[in-house]
Amino acid sequence: MKNEPSLFWKIMQSRESFLLGLILLLLLIMLVVSPSFLGPGNLMNILTNCATVAIVALGETIVIITKGIDLSVGATMGMVTLFTGSLALNGFPLAVVILVAFLAGIVAGALNGVLISYLKLPPIIVTLGTLSVYSGIMYVITKGNWVTNLPAGLLQLGNFRLFGFVPAPVVVLVVLLLVSTLFLQFSIPGRHIYAVGNNEASARLSGINIKRVIFSAYLIAGFFSAVAGIFYVAYNGFSTPSTGGNMELDAIAAAVIGGTNVFGGKGTPLGTLLGAILLGIVTGALVFFHIPAVWNLAVEGIVILAAVISDAALYRMQTRRI
Repeated sequence: MKNEPSLFWKIMQSRESFLLGLILLLLLIMLVVSPSFLGPGNLMNILTNCATVAIVALGETIVIITKGIDLSVGATMGMVTLFTGSLALNGFPLAVVILVAFLAGIVAGALNGVLISYLKLPPIIVTLGTLSVYSGIMYVITKGNWVTNLPAGLLQLGNFRLFGFVPAPVVVLVVLLLVSTLFLQFSIPGRHIYAVGNNEASARLSGINIKRVIFSAYLIAGFFSAVAGIFYVAYNGFSTPSTGGNMELDAIAAAVIGGTNVFGGKGTPLGTLLGAILLGIVTGALVFFHIPAVWNLAVEGIVILAAVISDAALYRMQTRRI
């Protein structure tokens, strides 16, 4: 009879529990080093700043679970911010602005989905290409200029506060977290996404429409990028031709740190959110101590490598226990 797994082993097996413990440890260290870092205002600012990345990362997570990758989510999000801002500046009703913004994200995701699922093109090549296309469209729209002085209606959408202190981007993030969790864990299409990522051949033999599942994953990623873009520009009040640049790297990092397996079949929205929060706290600490921004990428890379190494170590430990 095998020994029951220890509490430490159970925690290590749960990426969410491990990340939550790591986040609390970092906050405890910051409490000792600089108590003001844990002020409610600063913590809410960190959460608000990482909300956009987390929303984009939720869509990226669904794509990665299918064993795919979407490098265009950042460019899609940036393109949506410019569509939203430009239409609002030209006097279009807010409902029309939001509808067009959603359609832009959905069409961008659908294009990726068609090329990858139905034409069988490599995801990394397709989304690298669409990244360049969407980035080019951003410069065509703005001619290199910022989009500013947005109308009050759009700004009110992004700056309302639930209970008087929870910013709109955080509220939207929580809603999407719940929706994506319920979708993946309890719906048939969500289970199909995991099945395709785990073993595409077995999923096909089970009667799952592989093409439809992969297409829907990229469609959802485009939709999530659109939501992030709308609330980014509505909250910040501006957009630039470079908005969303490198966002895809942050989104992939949050997903991988959160336990999403780049080989497909594994990942949770909660883990991705905790991965984004961990990155947000680390970045916030670097800014708080006036450490040059060039260190952000280095630290992010170290965290990603640590996550990948821990995954490999846990896999070896699991195989030894079997």
